[in-house]
Amino acid sequence: MKNFRLRTMAGGVLLAGLFACSEPKFETGSYQVIPLPMDIAETVGAAPFIIRPSTTVCYPEGNEALERTARFLASYIKEVTGTEVKTGTKAGSKNCIVLDVDPGLGNKEAYVLDVTDRRVTLTGATEAAVFLGTQTLYKALPITEGQALGALPAGTVKDEPRFAYRGFMIDVGRHFFSVDYLKELIDVMALHNINYFHWHLTEDQGWRIEIKKYPKLTEVGATRKETITEPGSKEYDGKPVSGFYTQEEAREIVRYAAERFITVIPEIDLPGHMLAALASYPELGCTGGPYEVPTRFGVFDDVLCGGNERTLQFAKDVLNEIMDIFPSPYIHIGGDECPKTRWEKCPKCQAKIRELGLKSTREHSKENQLQVWFMSEVEKEILARGRQMMGWDEILEGNPDPSKTVMAWTSPKAGVKSAQLGHPTIITPIHYLYFSNPWINRLMGEASVKRVYDFEPVADTLTVDERKNIIGAQGCIWTEWTKDSVKMEWQMMPRIDALSELQWTQPEKKDFGQFTQRLRHQLKLYDLKGWNYKSLDEADSLKYRQFKNW
Repeated sequence: MKNFRLRTMAGGVLLAGLFACSEPKFETGSYQVIPLPMDIAETVGAAPFIIRPSTTVCYPEGNEALERTARFLASYIKEVTGTEVKTGTKAGSKNCIVLDVDPGLGNKEAYVLDVTDRRVTLTGATEAAVFLGTQTLYKALPITEGQALGALPAGTVKDEPRFAYRGFMIDVGRHFFSVDYLKELIDVMALHNINYFHWHLTEDQGWRIEIKKYPKLTEVGATRKETITEPGSKEYDGKPVSGFYTQEEAREIVRYAAERFITVIPEIDLPGHMLAALASYPELGCTGGPYEVPTRFGVFDDVLCGGNERTLQFAKDVLNEIMDIFPSPYIHIGGDECPKTRWEKCPKCQAKIRELGLKSTREHSKENQLQVWFMSEVEKEILARGRQMMGWDEILEGNPDPSKTVMAWTSPKAGVKSAQLGHPTIITPIHYLYFSNPWINRLMGEASVKRVYDFEPVADTLTVDERKNIIGAQGCIWTEWTKDSVKMEWQMMPRIDALSELQWTQPEKKDFGQFTQRLRHQLKLYDLKGWNYKSLDEADSLKYRQFKNW
């Protein structure tokens, strides 16, 4: 009996050896990803690089950022192929994916991917560029989920972005979203090569960030008693909406994004859209109140009092706490949709206008000029901390100096005006890049995505020098009618893919028909991750009409 067992074991070892000698089943991916890289040159007829359990993702010893990126890449590989690879600092001559930095590549987000059957080398000009390269690898891998090994085609990919600023904004003022869910959305941004998360933290309908010097902002301003059910309705849902982020939770979001080379830009919108703050501290308004956190949406006459020294000090205090939390080079202070109805009648505002010697002109009212003064005083506080002020394009109404970075949202013409005036300008027009725009969301199927894809951020009317002032583009989701993750994701995906290509890929390489072919793999990746998205098929899209205000 003992001899029989030995013979059986020996036969099993021999059989295993025979299987080990044969080539395992594998599937080869494609570099035709979103956004489309600048240059792809596959080596025709060459064997691919097969990712095996023995594969190692290697990084330079002592480089913590690349070590973290190596772990990310290992997790991506396991997610899509089921293969668990190793990470380490010692690169062998074969069967390894090597991450490295070479500042000589020029553009700080440029990377080069060289692939042979023995080795993958991913070199970036910076650690951020290497991370962007891993996103290309992530999307290039076949989705096998353990049914086969994944392989990468032999060849070379050279890539760098069109725009340095590639942003996405999420409003949490109208409806609150958890820290964990925001992290998931940051992962969506990373997958699409987005490098700025614009976090809209305050609104008339809710103040969402803890300010220790002004505790009532969250004690009072973070809660509204109910919400209007739909545009134009007189009905309310009777459900309180509340929530805010502690300063430590905000720092956690900043850390999470930074690990993915995404900068979080905080926005405290002032002097308009401040009813949640006025409900908390009525003395900051022109009338003294009483105020309440509004239960409907729109633009309200009650704003911060522009002539009140106490109000200006409030703004400075809040922004100093914000700058303690957020290391972003940009601090967004809004400046949009600020009616001057109260200022025109307010004794303090009119006294300040006389003190400053402001006079109405054909282009700019004295009240608009008061807002420019107010914003400039706030900007001094921002500049003193080594940061830059950012605002919506209404800040142009008072002829501010060109140091201010402008987000052009009201129309493409606003972006042209801003660039012509010499402002660093981010293009984000409501009719194209507001993914929560109720009218645009009525477009079905491919039209919904094509409208984003075909938009050109740099207008032909700009001169060569003026075009340099267009530093990027941004998509936005405002959450008046976005209460949950399903609608958030359906509004975002797959239009964020079109946005990604608009931000990253040179215009001459864009082709919508080819884009939709590449999008098929991306949608499979969404399915794998459990993300919701809107179908490009118009008939399938009709099912989303079950959501009011879609």
